[in-house]
Amino acid sequence: MRACSTIKNEMKNKKVLLLFIVVAALAGAFYAYREYNRPPLNTSSAMPDAELTGAELIAAFEQDETGATSRFAGKLVRVQDVLSDLAEDESGSYTLVLGAGPGSTVVRCSMDSAFSVKTTPVTKGEKITLQGICSGYNKDELLGSDVILVRCALIKE
Repeated sequence: MRACSTIKNEMKNKKVLLLFIVVAALAGAFYAYREYNRPPLNTSSAMPDAELTGAELIAAFEQDETGATSRFAGKLVRVQDVLSDLAEDESGSYTLVLGAGPGSTVVRCSMDSAFSVKTTPVTKGEKITLQGICSGYNKDELLGSDVILVRCALIKE
């Protein structure tokens, strides 16, 4: 009699374990599906994690690179400063440079693919506000360092 109830308990335990594994697998599959199909962050309309001037952002990285990286990397940052340079690469993507002139530290902003100078004219020397995801800091003693923002959007105020 005891052997029969032990076998029934083992079968019940196996069924519960199998049910748990199936539910966990379905939950994992659902999570993976949602993450795979999640739309990218809209950098032009989302609320920024930090809002500073170009000089403040540069100073944060120059004074404490490790702290600034942990504070800003991967975060949506809104920066306001003077446009010092505008470059278009062969693929038609734009990079806007905010801050001081060549040879010093600047904020380099790779624009979102929707940006075009034809639809949104900007000129050197103009004070603009950009919002993008901070991807880090390239330190170079000779050529000047860069704070890098990607997927930037021009913010109209």
